[in-house]
Amino acid sequence: MLKRSLAFTLSLLVAAVCFAGCGNGSSSDAASGDSTSSSAESQTDSTSGGDSSTADSTDGSSTEEKTHPEASLTIDGEKVDTSDLIMLTVDGIDIDFDTFRYYYYYVLNVYSLTPDTVTEDVFPDVLSNTVNQLKQEFVTHKIAREEKIELDEEDKKNIENDISTIKGQYESEEAFVEGMKDYYLTEDVLRSMEEMTALYQKVYAKVLTHDGKYAIKEKDFRKLLKDKDNYARVKHILIPYYSQAELDDETQKQFDSLDLASKNGLKQQAYQQLNDADQEKCQKAAKKVADEVLQKVKDGEDFDKLIKEYGWDSGMEMESSKDGYFVTPDTKFVQEFKDASFKLKEGEYTEELVVNQSYGYFIIKRLPFDDEYVDAHIDSMKEEYDKANIKSLYNELMEEMDVKLSDTYSKLTYQSIK
Repeated sequence: MLKRSLAFTLSLLVAAVCFAGCGNGSSSDAASGDSTSSSAESQTDSTSGGDSSTADSTDGSSTEEKTHPEASLTIDGEKVDTSDLIMLTVDGIDIDFDTFRYYYYYVLNVYSLTPDTVTEDVFPDVLSNTVNQLKQEFVTHKIAREEKIELDEEDKKNIENDISTIKGQYESEEAFVEGMKDYYLTEDVLRSMEEMTALYQKVYAKVLTHDGKYAIKEKDFRKLLKDKDNYARVKHILIPYYSQAELDDETQKQFDSLDLASKNGLKQQAYQQLNDADQEKCQKAAKKVADEVLQKVKDGEDFDKLIKEYGWDSGMEMESSKDGYFVTPDTKFVQEFKDASFKLKEGEYTEELVVNQSYGYFIIKRLPFDDEYVDAHIDSMKEEYDKANIKSLYNELMEEMDVKLSDTYSKLTYQSIK
């Protein structure tokens, strides 16, 4: 229970970072070349590498063996008292050691490093990215101040209830404090993250979407959709390399009863375990299947029927995208997919396979932006469009933010933070 509660709490906080980076919402993992997920409608990555939650490492049990060291800071060979230590100030907001340490460990994770493996050479980049990560997070505060958006008493009550729920998964207050160390957290840092999450949700709802200050108005957006060089609606049949990987007998028994997303996961796992020669065999087999499907398209067989029969993009089954993906030049699709989509006229399909060397084959059909489609998907399409604007907004505001580094920060070395 704790694992899910805390992971959800931390992943919500990262939503703010996601918008600063690539936005939030729908993009095809298949078309974006993400071979780790079968879902075509996925949450996008943040610019810093993804979800900062480390919650998967624990289940909240007070008897679990500790996996992370006690928080400590060493400067010039001496341990430093960090209880009231401010490491830096971001846009007027003091960042204490515990908060800084949390984001420092998060960036280490992005780099696939630990305190014991970080080197003197990479340390400056880790520090720089930690500061940038903090700036991205605190853009929310900057917008909230400018727009006079604040947490109300109900928001604060909900935050305390969430923290109480998490505490309730531990046997005692002491066990909770110890358990938080496995997430590089303290109660105060957890509370500030909850507050950031709640504040971001209010900022997003008021100014970043719908008819907010930084969101495009519906009438203006409908005009933009007439630009067929920049806005397209497409469906596709995906034949990935991993689709041809063989499963063991036990897995194969249950395979047909699974949904497409689960089938994708099993096939990907099997493919990743293959050696280079066997992966190459899968790639050739996928090419053969894709050629056969393309010929069926050319022979006039129903495209939707072929998607259902041969396609491996589970996103095409989702309600939000069953009528087609909304594609723009800024959408997180692989470039080959976008290029092919915009070369097509409405009603046309790709007469040659679209190939992404690291992923597989696409057969794409471009569909018209008819009134029925636009009316049904206007909100999600506007949100997709607004992502690029939100990214630009966050980048601009980050550039404006004043960062003041403490004397302690200037003395940090790659061995300082534990």
